[in-house]
Amino acid sequence: MNPMDLVKIEFRTLESLATKLGIPRNTVYQWHRSKIPFKYIKDIEELSEHRLTRKDLRPDLFNKD
Repeated sequence: MNPMDLVKIEFRTLESLATKLGIPRNTVYQWHRSKIPFKYIKDIEELSEHRLTRKDLRPDLFNKD
């Protein structure tokens, strides 16, 4: 499953996540085309009570073995 699918499952809607982060919902919707920006990873991790980890959200950065 890709990171945005996991975010949708956790927060039910991308609009919900945008509200919790205090950013415009269009910003979150654009992450489908790009990747979740590094500066939001920690906040999303905390909002999800660590059910979503940085490895889940940005495997390209944090799954390096």
